[in-house]
Amino acid sequence: MELTIEDVQVQFCVTTAQSTYSFVCPGCSLIVNKDANDAVVQSLTSAGARLVQWTMPAELDEPKTGPRISHDDLLEFHLLLESGEWERELAYRAANG
Repeated sequence: MELTIEDVQVQFCVTTAQSTYSFVCPGCSLIVNKDANDAVVQSLTSAGARLVQWTMPAELDEPKTGPRISHDDLLEFHLLLESGEWERELAYRAANG
């Protein structure tokens, strides 16, 4: 398999300082992701690979309160979505706590 440097993208998570690189496999057209240490990142970016920096969503640091979601909650939510009444139910619950 042959790739050009334009086919490779390096991803760096600012939050965790972890890096990966990715490319589309020319054989199967799936995206391939590989872990990348500092040396790999340096080599790829020096050669011209695009570097994308990202951060973890702030929601991950928010405190989690209230009871855990149960299987019954999930089933109820699924049935509500299928019924088409979810918007009315959501508005009712928002207004009445």
